[in-house]
Amino acid sequence: MAFRYIEPVFGFTADQTHVCVPVGAEKTLDAMVEELRGTDDLIAVYVPEGTQDHWGAGPARGRVVGAVRLVDMPHGKTKQDYFYKDWDGTLRWPVGWPCKAVYAPPVSECPSLRTLVDKLHGANSFAPYVAAFQRGPFRLGPPMAKELAERFAQFPKLT
Repeated sequence: MAFRYIEPVFGFTADQTHVCVPVGAEKTLDAMVEELRGTDDLIAVYVPEGTQDHWGAGPARGRVVGAVRLVDMPHGKTKQDYFYKDWDGTLRWPVGWPCKAVYAPPVSECPSLRTLVDKLHGANSFAPYVAAFQRGPFRLGPPMAKELAERFAQFPKLT
């Protein structure tokens, strides 16, 4: 079980049922699903620093708050059944895939993504790193994947 991708979300709980992507990122989702489906590999879940207050992110802002594993698409369901609506009801994240939470530690114990990026990639590298989220989830490089695996190994698995 390895950390392979990172996904931005505005909220996360141990009951997370799916991940989804913004408009225009369906191909990114498809590639991630193709790579991870049928494996125990994980998607790190990150709550962006700029998450607006109406999402209720609070202290989770800026932290990698958990990890999920993709599960099989239920019979009769499609990517379009796994979406998130924006606060105004629009489908800003129109397609997704079912998942199961593997890690959901207390937020106060979750690592800051900015701190990890600074440590692994140097100062002033955070903005370019998180800019990639505009296109949806992205594959983690080996140093970040290893760092997240080490950090989350201290927490109990949910599944």
